[in-house]
Amino acid sequence: MRQSYVALASVLCVASAALAASACGGDEGAYSDRAPDIERSDTGALLEDAADSPPSGAGSPGDEGSPGGGASAACQLPDGPRSFDELKGPPGSLAADCVPTWTEEQLSSGFAAIRDSRLLTMPEQPEFLRRIPWLAADNGCEERAEAAVHFFHQWDYPTPYFARVKAKPRKRLVFQTANEPSGTVTWSGHVAPVVRVGGQLMILDVAIDPSRPLPIAEWLSQFSVADDIDVALCRDHALGEGCFDAVPVEPPPPNLNPYGSMHTRLLTEWRVQEILGRDPYRVLGDCPPWGPCAEPEPTPDPGLPPSIRRFASDQFDSPVWYPIYIIGDNFVEGWTTVRITGNGIDELAPIDACNIRRILISQEYPPGDYQVTVSNGELASQPMVLHIQ
Repeated sequence: MRQSYVALASVLCVASAALAASACGGDEGAYSDRAPDIERSDTGALLEDAADSPPSGAGSPGDEGSPGGGASAACQLPDGPRSFDELKGPPGSLAADCVPTWTEEQLSSGFAAIRDSRLLTMPEQPEFLRRIPWLAADNGCEERAEAAVHFFHQWDYPTPYFARVKAKPRKRLVFQTANEPSGTVTWSGHVAPVVRVGGQLMILDVAIDPSRPLPIAEWLSQFSVADDIDVALCRDHALGEGCFDAVPVEPPPPNLNPYGSMHTRLLTEWRVQEILGRDPYRVLGDCPPWGPCAEPEPTPDPGLPPSIRRFASDQFDSPVWYPIYIIGDNFVEGWTTVRITGNGIDELAPIDACNIRRILISQEYPPGDYQVTVSNGELASQPMVLHIQ
């Protein structure tokens, strides 16, 4: 087992609930009382280094690519602070003149850079650089949007606005994605960076479409119905009641402090990959789902025993009850079996889905302690205790 797996696992139960409910998701569980004792890394220095290395295509201070530049001559900024509710409206009535303008080249280079650049790190894994957590669509759109705008600002692009969407009362936003175990996420709201290119509003939202920026109408169509939403284009705030402050707000860096907002989203993204049966080191490293990979995906070996690392019921480190995800390695679809013993039960559990790193069991078991053994034929894993609450 990689050493940083152990460090990461030791903090998941603490960080999984460090944030309150967000627009892009809901409650994330409860705190653990015990904080981890893990060596910290200098994340501030890493962010400074990233800011000093703008991608190709960015501007420089004073030209069309300077932060905050590129607004239309018809732009009329609010004469004071404005809230989302004061500026919201239907998608077809957006006042877009003040949204900064990018060139086609900036749009292409900026989207690729914000999608692919590995700019973040966690204290638990100081050696493993991470991208903005695009692969955890269920939660954290605010943190992703704010981080993207921060880096664009540091790279001397015209600083994007935030395209903010809120569902009307008794309505929800629904997005179909392979990056969520259920295949579907529902939100009360969503947000992403927005710029103007050739007079058209373009959205940079890798979590929705990693292949390209989307025109705003196409972006909205991925998760909403026009009559069910309100939209506002906000300069200063990705979440909360505010939209414009009296003066522009400097985009803050991602909060990578232990259990800060971005730190928690990175932890959640890691767990999502595990319960999807992906190798987090692979998909969060050199082989994201949207790109080619030099190393082929490994295949399980039925001639070797499987292993169990942990159990889960969701990506938020909630107590295990239903469904049961077995996270491990070398599971063989159609061959691997799972024996659950305890509480008067001794049976081969029905397997609903299986890939090399994850087994899904949807059958409910009564609360209690069980012993779980996973086998490839006669080759068995070490048994592990499963506590169901």
